[in-house]
Formats: sequence, structure tokens, C-alpha cells
Amino acid sequence: MAQTFVHRIPDWCVHAALVVFGALFSIGVSGYAGGQENNLYHLPVLARLYDEPQFANDMFIQSLRFYASGFWMLLAGHVPERDVYTVLFLCQIVSRIVLFSGLVVWARLVGVADIRAQFVFVILASLSSILRGYSKAGDGGLLIDYFTQSELANGTTLLSLAWMVRRRMAAAFAMNGITFFINAFIAVWTAVPLAFILWFQWREGKWRIRPLFAHAAIGLAVFTLLAIPVLRNILANPYNISIPPFDYITFLEEFFPYHFLIWTIPSQETWSFLVILCCGAAGAMALSASGALLAVALSGAATVWIIGVVLPYLTHARLLLNLHLLRSGTTVHLLTAMAIAGLATRWLFSRNETDRHVWAPALILCSCTTDRMLPLIILLLLMRRARPDLAFRRRYFATIVLLLPVVFFITIHTVHTYAAERQIIQQRDEWQDLAMWARTQTPAQAIFLLPPGTSRGTRTGFTTDMEQEQLFQGAVVFNYFSHRQAWILRADGSAVMWAPAYYHTWHDRLQDVTHLRNLSERSYYAAQHGIAYVVDRCASTDLDHAVARFGRLCVFRTFKGTET
Repeated sequence: MAQTFVHRIPDWCVHAALVVFGALFSIGVSGYAGGQENNLYHLPVLARLYDEPQFANDMFIQSLRFYASGFWMLLAGHVPERDVYTVLFLCQIVSRIVLFSGLVVWARLVGVADIRAQFVFVILASLSSILRGYSKAGDGGLLIDYFTQSELANGTTLLSLAWMVRRRMAAAFAMNGITFFINAFIAVWTAVPLAFILWFQWREGKWRIRPLFAHAAIGLAVFTLLAIPVLRNILANPYNISIPPFDYITFLEEFFPYHFLIWTIPSQETWSFLVILCCGAAGAMALSASGALLAVALSGAATVWIIGVVLPYLTHARLLLNLHLLRSGTTVHLLTAMAIAGLATRWLFSRNETDRHVWAPALILCSCTTDRMLPLIILLLLMRRARPDLAFRRRYFATIVLLLPVVFFITIHTVHTYAAERQIIQQRDEWQDLAMWARTQTPAQAIFLLPPGTSRGTRTGFTTDMEQEQLFQGAVVFNYFSHRQAWILRADGSAVMWAPAYYHTWHDRLQDVTHLRNLSERSYYAAQHGIAYVVDRCASTDLDHAVARFGRLCVFRTFKGTET
């Protein structure tokens, strides 16, 4: 009876349930806390702060009007403030659904066809250390703990590549158009592995000229329609100038070079990325015929990253460097994680007992615990190729011994993750309370001097003491909830990428603020620049002067005095 009922469920319902499960399970593993990191750029767009008169002279906020992601353009002004965290969380769920849709399509391409096997596959992908956090040697987001449009584009990238493998070229190009609408430079990355796959299929005689051009024309037409709103927003940007000029690589070294400049990345990270690339190549080879086009796609993705390594040595051109080519390593991570999870799943469901009880658990141990175990994957695949069958009796004992450390590691990791999330939310809520106070108790034109934020660049011109860096944690939500200007934040420098005219304002203000060493100096500086309030730590000696306190944060009204 139960089996009859299951057979009556349409396949698309089963697969939809599988993808939703993967999305929710992965969020449970990675944790979630909205209102952090790059949400600094998204929240003001949602509130359309650039339309409010108190931000008329704030070049950072005004530049966000031309923040050329169609995703945020659609949502701008349509998200009630009380619902913002709920909307961001729903966006995170949608992002993971799209990602796991792409992963499952690829899983089928490499031979994971049974629904039970796909269920195991999404669990292994969610637990994979290759997808945990950020990509090596490029710092692109993978399974991270908050929502941005770039991570949504990870899923559309996988779908585009998978459809090209299936020779659905029109759908692949159209999906890359959606990627362009979400994040333009990720669509540029994706064009390279798409071209690699197409060239491979052409050499294999799988395309003829007329069908190829017909499919390409349809797909490119859809791509163009989706790209037009983004391109119009880019071309309408009045801040897309550089007066006076500055060296763009110098700016990247000051701000955040890890998406762009290979020499700023620790050699250990670069080697880790190369290990992941080798794991992907080895995994594709182990998948035999089903891994052929996976290897081609992986080669294309690796080529983009290699171009990113070389490019800054050849040019300082802003438009080329803005492609964030090192960050394209996310595609290598995604394809590698899919290959390893797919291979482990196939072995778990193999008729070969050694595969089921030894090689699959060993591969799960190497791929789902610490990333320091990843080099062992290559050794493991070589051993399995040499000895596919091992003669010993206690296979079940071997399975338990290999999988117990995985359970232990994931449990400890999850506990640490949720402890960190609680701290992030507590810090964010303190800043939100402060922002709501500022919104109701201060004039609309009031400007606030905040701790500038974490040191992110490799140049030492901007140094912030550790106490100020810790105080900044959670400050991303300040502009959104207060509707008040913040004088300068280190992370504001990202706007220089689409508004280079902002560079000198950002550089000069940050240089000044990061050299202020105590509340007295910060208050004097604020008074000299028309800044009404300073947010600083709540030291016992200064509490009497604070006009408001929110946990570790105190607000001080500025005063005029002599320079100390």
C-alpha cells in the first residue's frame, strides 16, 4: 500500500522535496545570521536610502543607486523594515534551493540517478569541507551563513553548465543571462567553461552548424534581454569616473585584495586551492565516462582562475580587475565537491562490498571533516584504483571506525557554529538598538562617527586597534535602521569599484580616523568635521558623558576642545 502511494507521487514532487531538504539541511549545517558582511551594500538599497535628503551628499550611499545587480534592483523599496531579516532568510533558502538544484542535476550526469542515492548525495554535499565557508585563494562565498546575490549565482552557474553538458544550449545561455542579471562578473566567468564544453562537444561531432546557431541565437537573445537592465544601470552611473586618477592595484591592496591579487594571498591557501583542483580532476577521472565533461568544465573554471593570477601582472585596468577572477575559484570548489560527493555516493550504493564498507566511508572521512584531510583524497583514489577489492573480514567494523570521526567532527563543528551565530546576532542587535535610538532621538541630518571596521587590506597605511575592530562587529545594520549617515567605514571602499570618484574621500577619511587613538581624539576630530555623535566603547571613566548605552556600545555627543 505504502509502495503504491509512493509510486503515485510525480517524480518532480520527489525531486523538489529532495532539493528543499538539501537547502534546509545545508542551512542547518552552515548556520544563518542576516545583516552582516556584504549586507552593508544591500540593506541601503532595500530601503532606498539614496532617495532620502539626509544622504544627498553621501557619495557612498548615492553610489548604491547604481549597484548593478538586477536582483537588488527588483527588491529596492519593496521590503518592509520589520520583515527585512525574514526576507533575507527566505532569499537564503531560495539561494540554496537553486544551488542544490544545480548539484542534483550534476549528480545525475555523473551517475547518481536513484532517489535514495541522491538523498545521500545532498547530505554529503552539505557536509563537504570543500563547500564550507569561502573558496581558497579567492575568498568567494560558498555555503556561508548569510545571504548575498553572489551565492545565488553559484546555483545558476551549475545549472547553466549542466544544461550545456546536456546540449541544451539555448537554456544554458539563458540561464547565464539570469546569472548576469544577478551578478554580471560571474556570468563572464561562466562563459569560459561553457565555451570549453561546447568546443569538446563540437570536436566529438555532437553539434552541426545550423542547430548550433539556432540554439545559440535563442539563448543569446534571452541573455541580452536579461543583461539590458544591468547594463543600463552601469551606463547611467555618474560616479564611474576617476578624478583625480589613482592606481587601482594600490587601492585593492588597501581595501580587499584577496579577490584580485595572488601575491597578497598566503601560499598555504594557494596550495589548498591547487589540492582542491587536483581532487576535482582525480574525482572526474574516477567517475570514468560520466566524468569526461565534468573534467572539461573543471578545466574551463580553472582557466578563469589562472587568468586571474596573471592579469594583475599585465594591467592595472579597473574594468578588467573588477571581474574578480580569483574569486571564480568558487566554480572549481563547486564542481570538485559535486564530484567527490557523487563518487562517494556511487561507492556507497555499489555492489562491491569493499567500495561500500571501506572506500566510500574513507572518502567521506577525508571530504567531510577538516580541509586538512583533502590531500588524502588523491592518495585514496590512487589506492582504490590499484586495489579495488580488499580481502578482510571485518568490513562493517571498518565502516564504523571510519565514520565515527565524521559524526564527532560534525557535532563539534555544529556546536561551534551556533555559538558563533549567537554572538553575531547579539552584536547585530546591539547596533540595531543603537540605530533605532538614533532614528528617534537625533536630527535627520546628524552624522555618526563609528568604529571604521576590520582591517582587510595588506597595506599598513590604515591600522585599527583590536578594540575598535571588535566594536564594529554588527555595525552593518546601522545605516539601514537609523537612516543616519556614518562618516566612514572601511567596507565602504567596495563602492570604489563602481564609483571610482569616491576613492579619495574614502582613503582620506579612513586614514584620518584610523589614526585616532582614544575617545578624546575621536570627539575632537568629529567636532572639527561637523560630526554630531561618536560611538565608542563604554569605558567606566567615560560613562558619565555618554548620552546612550547599548551593551558594549556608548554614544557620545561631540565637543570642541584643544588638540591633545
